[in-house]
Amino acid sequence: ASLQPSSVIAGAAATAALGAALLPAPAAFQAWRRLQDLTGSLDAMDAATFRSLPMVYRNLKDAGLGEDELGQLKGIYRQAWYRNRLAVSAAMRAVATLRAAGVEPIALKGLGLIATAYPEPALRPMHDIDLLIRPPGFMKAAGALLNAGWQPLRGDREDYFRRIRVFHALPLASPDSVEVDLHRYMLEENCWPDVDSSLFEHLAKGRVGDDALTTLRSEDHVINACVHGTRWDPVPSLRWVVDTVVVVRAAGSAFDWEYLVHQSVRRRVTLSMAAALEFAADYEPSIPGPTIEELRIVPAGRLQRLDFRAQQGADSAGFQVLRYLTRYARLTSRRSLYRKAADFPTY
Repeated sequence: ASLQPSSVIAGAAATAALGAALLPAPAAFQAWRRLQDLTGSLDAMDAATFRSLPMVYRNLKDAGLGEDELGQLKGIYRQAWYRNRLAVSAAMRAVATLRAAGVEPIALKGLGLIATAYPEPALRPMHDIDLLIRPPGFMKAAGALLNAGWQPLRGDREDYFRRIRVFHALPLASPDSVEVDLHRYMLEENCWPDVDSSLFEHLAKGRVGDDALTTLRSEDHVINACVHGTRWDPVPSLRWVVDTVVVVRAAGSAFDWEYLVHQSVRRRVTLSMAAALEFAADYEPSIPGPTIEELRIVPAGRLQRLDFRAQQGADSAGFQVLRYLTRYARLTSRRSLYRKAADFPTY
């Protein structure tokens, strides 16, 4: 398994941005110069590359680049800091609402990573908030947010509860238009009872300011980031690469690669994990080559292989149809034939 460039990066500018954000000097300086040469203006960057600029600013500043070359980047960093303060504030209101209802949410992606791995909130821009709810409490959690004024992005309350039985997660929007993606399962590739049981047994605690949060352990954060990163997206993402490298560096020698391999096999995402870690290893050499090889040689089932091929396929109508079909097959892989047929119109 290997990643096609179109599925990982928007082009050479994105590669240069990753180098500027993650590599040590002088390689980071060279990547920054190349990024400037390729884009000409920060305003001309694609969205995925632009979102990496707060991390580029911090890495270049820490590496000793002068303030005269960091002026515009510093402004973007400050903007990210301000926006994340608003997002974190909305997130903690949602967390407080859920706790008042007797539900402890588990912070995924940006919020969880800010609480545990990133040294500064501004370095991990957030455009929404992802919260995982243990299955017994999901309906109570969704009801608590709806009663507090949060609204489904599509349809009404009844539609939300009907559709969430099909999908692994669906968003709700706060009165001030902040989105919370409320998860029944961590990944749409794995939607069956007890799939997240190991995750729930190895949770971590973190803090955002004065607020405590429950979140994933480092290894589950990396699985979540890598699997998301290898999916097709109309706007190719860079954040998963930065997230993976930041988490691995923060964990250091305590990172449990054996656990990561075991969970990747259990979740049937070994192709995605092997390809993603091989790509990320260009920016973090401590990612073990033997781990990547161990993931690569695990026999992958037909559906996993077909889905991986679809996610890495061209931006064409044929591949888009294949992506929808393989996604649905994975989403419903352990449901009855009746459920698969009944849920397909909703999907």
